[in-house]
Amino acid sequence: MAEYRPALTNNDDGRQGLKAEIFLYDTLSGGAGFASQLADKGLEPFRRALDLMRKCPDGCDASCYRCLRSFKNKFEHGLLDRHVGAELLAYLLDGKLPAFNEARLKASIMLLLADLHRQLDGSMKLESDVRVQGAGGHPVTVPILATRPDGKRFAIALSAPLTVEYPADTELLRLEGNPPLILKNELVVRGNLAAATREIQQEINA
Repeated sequence: MAEYRPALTNNDDGRQGLKAEIFLYDTLSGGAGFASQLADKGLEPFRRALDLMRKCPDGCDASCYRCLRSFKNKFEHGLLDRHVGAELLAYLLDGKLPAFNEARLKASIMLLLADLHRQLDGSMKLESDVRVQGAGGHPVTVPILATRPDGKRFAIALSAPLTVEYPADTELLRLEGNPPLILKNELVVRGNLAAATREIQQEINA
């Protein structure tokens, strides 16, 4: 088992979310001494944890008892997400932001598209995976293309949980505002779909 907290150092790294302390401990009462042996393993336990999150035996959408869930963390099951955890752990281990799980992104886009269809009630044309001309004539695939009755178009896409300023598909940066890009965090779509849809509607109608 493991827990973490913001680092309690003399600087503000922990308070600013830049440094954390991770605690690993035995689950047996009184401990069995296994956790203390991990110090000699270096990064191996973390790489094995990363492999488990990326390759859950059940291929779960967010978490299950084959990867992250246990009876001890039952009150946090709704907060556990192996894809987000894998993205964060890979960055901590290698210093590079990995590509977010493509299948999960696609599923979230379809979830968002269905809710937009439901909320907009036919007042706007919505299309998925539309090829448009980006800057310099490069074709770009837009996950969701929304067209208002007056003809103004908007590209709607998702960012990965850790890269909220950029689309998960960086090719969308080639649009350079034509059409305008509305970006929503994948984790927000999963956790608060109604709010994500409402914010998109407000941006389109602004």
